[in-house]
Amino acid sequence: MSDSKRPITKDPEPVVQALAGTLTPPVLHPRNKNKRQKTQAPPPPVPDRPRQCHFLLPSKRKYCSLQCKIGNKFCGEHSMFETVDPVNETEAQEGQTAESKQLRERIPCPFDPSHTAWADDLRAHLFKCNARPKDAPAQFKLDANLTLPAPEKASTTSSANEAYKGGSEVLSTLSDEELMALIKKIQDLHAKYVPEIKTMILDHPALDERKKVTKNIKHAHQQASLIGHMERLKMLDDKTTCFVEFGAGRGELSNYLKVAVDDHGTHTFVLVDRTPPRNKFDSALLGLEEIKSLVKRHTMDIKDLDLSQVPEIRQDVTATQREIPKNEAVAEEITEGQAAESAKDQEYVAKKPVVAVSKHLCGGATDITLKCLANYQDSERKHSQLYSPVKGILIALCCHQLCHHYMYPNQEYLKEIGISAKEFVYLTRMSSWGVCVNQTKQAERTESRPATPSDTQEASTNSSNSTGAGDDEHEVLADKELDELSAHIPTLDFQGREKLGLQCKRLLDIGRVRYLKENGFDAELVYYVDKETSLENLALMAVPSSLSL
Repeated sequence: MSDSKRPITKDPEPVVQALAGTLTPPVLHPRNKNKRQKTQAPPPPVPDRPRQCHFLLPSKRKYCSLQCKIGNKFCGEHSMFETVDPVNETEAQEGQTAESKQLRERIPCPFDPSHTAWADDLRAHLFKCNARPKDAPAQFKLDANLTLPAPEKASTTSSANEAYKGGSEVLSTLSDEELMALIKKIQDLHAKYVPEIKTMILDHPALDERKKVTKNIKHAHQQASLIGHMERLKMLDDKTTCFVEFGAGRGELSNYLKVAVDDHGTHTFVLVDRTPPRNKFDSALLGLEEIKSLVKRHTMDIKDLDLSQVPEIRQDVTATQREIPKNEAVAEEITEGQAAESAKDQEYVAKKPVVAVSKHLCGGATDITLKCLANYQDSERKHSQLYSPVKGILIALCCHQLCHHYMYPNQEYLKEIGISAKEFVYLTRMSSWGVCVNQTKQAERTESRPATPSDTQEASTNSSNSTGAGDDEHEVLADKELDELSAHIPTLDFQGREKLGLQCKRLLDIGRVRYLKENGFDAELVYYVDKETSLENLALMAVPSSLSL
């Protein structure tokens, strides 16, 4: 039986010709054209409709239907293809033509290089460009909630900066002995500083309807337990409360808080997030009643948020009076000779009690939120009659691998336990082991037998149902670098890695608890749902020390 395969040529001459660029292409025999190999039709004639854009859409084989300015061939969307300056009526009367005009040049916009502008008309474009930076709001204060200077602003020789720049490769620089010494240190610190954490899974009727209609019910269980804990800690009693949701996302937790407190325009909801998401709950928060609830979304970084300057927290800003009232009498009394501090005292307005909430606030965002609340409390205690302007804090913790040393609020705690800036990076990197349990179990099973298509499908399902399968949770993939580091260390099996990752998380969380206690709060850590519902199942809860947890 003859071999039907083509013989493999060993002649190096074609290779040499190809590298030299002198290889002659083979002659291809023409084939009969089928329906999919139609000859490309010629372009359609130039549009005769007045002021129609002359840009040919390649995929549709027709011209753009938008209108152009008088004298232009292209619309505003395709104006970058305009090669000449349009001729106005005065120039036409003088005998000038479009061909005699100087060609125009388009350059990237300085505000946003994703679009362009005419070089000779740049000043007018910058004035009306939508990407033009807006004036900073009153509550913006650059880096107000950072504990240490950001790495890019710090000295390049500082140890914190070097550790931060290490990134994901810092663990690979450790030898086996150094890694084992670090693991032993973490285990000893956990045994000394981390107490036993209780589990308390609660429920709230505000989520009953959602549980009946939703398929992915785990988020409903988490929100119901969080709101149940808020009710247990008496955070829902005061009808004048301002609920501030940090890292709000769509604002879903605030939406069910509105249901839980049966709000009719008396409560205030402030949502803080860096980017405005789609499918927001802001309209649902407003309500359908004649008097809408006071709802305000602030799109900014928490690190720059001065909570004392947020207008909606003032007592004189309500659902019926949504703007800051102007006090002309006070403005007349303040003269140029008065000190700025006395002017601030005269302008002070009492604030509403604040309850800070968040569901799965990522790593460093939790740290700068705690710093933000502590700064707000310090500034308000000079004027406020309340024991504490912050009535409660409830944050479901998440993504410790995204923590940063310069953001961590309790630097004294790190010094006490002997964790340096570089070791802090190691600690955060290893914390991801605690939430890779689904993938590590899959790896254990596939070690004993060959993988099957069902295993691959199940692994994908487990990964999507872990800590990242939701609108406000974040997936943590198994780290290949950490796998390589632990493969040759017998004590780091999958169960050991998971346990060590959780110990790293709890060490960071205890420092946050101690920070709140130092600032006048009774704080605790509680497992508010089981691990089957969410691997990130720990919440940080705090109320002023005058109240009992």
